Amino acid sequence: MKRVLVLGLGLASLAATPARADENYFGYSYGSETLPKGGSEAYLWITDRRGKQEGHYDAQDYKIELEHGFTNRFQASGYLNFESHHVRGLEPDFEDVDRDFGFKGVQASFKYAALSPYKDGIGLAFYVEPGWSRIHNSSGERGTELELELKTIVQKNFLDDKLIWVANLTLEPEWEKEKDVDELTGEMESEWEKELKIEATTGLAYRVGAGWYAGLEGRYASVYPDWTNGLHRETYAVFAGPSIHYGGKKWWFTATYLPQLFGGPSPSGSRSFEEYEKRELRLKVGYEF
Repeated sequence: MKRVLVLGLGLASLAATPARADENYFGYSYGSETLPKGGSEAYLWITDRRGKQEGHYDAQDYKIELEHGFTNRFQASGYLNFESHHVRGLEPDFEDVDRDFGFKGVQASFKYAALSPYKDGIGLAFYVEPGWSRIHNSSGERGTELELELKTIVQKNFLDDKLIWVANLTLEPEWEKEKDVDELTGEMESEWEKELKIEATTGLAYRVGAGWYAGLEGRYASVYPDWTNGLHRETYAVFAGPSIHYGGKKWWFTATYLPQLFGGPSPSGSRSFEEYEKRELRLKVGYEF
């Protein structure tokens, strides 16, 4: 009887143990925690994006990330990005592309946790991510892009950390190098075009068992071209769907399915397909070492 009691208390303690720092409960929304000083993790991201208004469209994004905690509040990461595109029958908006696997670019990220949801009652973090790309994310065409992602992260835990809510607000200015032929001289010219992406995400996850969380996640994404001359939204889309997360002793995974619910402006009706797809499926796997 005594052994059974000890075992039961041990299992209860395991189920009530808070998740590791910087464990990702959602596919798109970030939590406010950072790795502890000296801690490191390796990540694999796989995102499958499919469906336009017509024709055939499927694209896969792959990220390999290494993350390190330099202090208990500050961490940095480096990324190698790869991408696949299979695009047919979408002219004139998209040229046909058939690329199974290509090197896309690199990124770095820096995250500072100002407040902890476990120690301060609410979590607050700030995130910066510069990046360089040689493949356009939507069209799959080759071209140079520079981006700077600025993110504010809020996290609140409820019910003794069983219920976790996060919200992110992201501003992402981008610069894309466009090439065109001068009609008068016939010479190839290039110029940098600017656009601003504004995104808001939120997620709610509940612990359903030891290490297991089930939740819902929502995402609003929008594009503002030539944003330095005024904010005029060109397109937007809203996504929402389920998310599942498991956290083990040394590793974790998260899977999120996000169909596009509505968007615009779009001649296809209630959804936007110029910049976005019908649905996205993301898998993230992390390993602590």
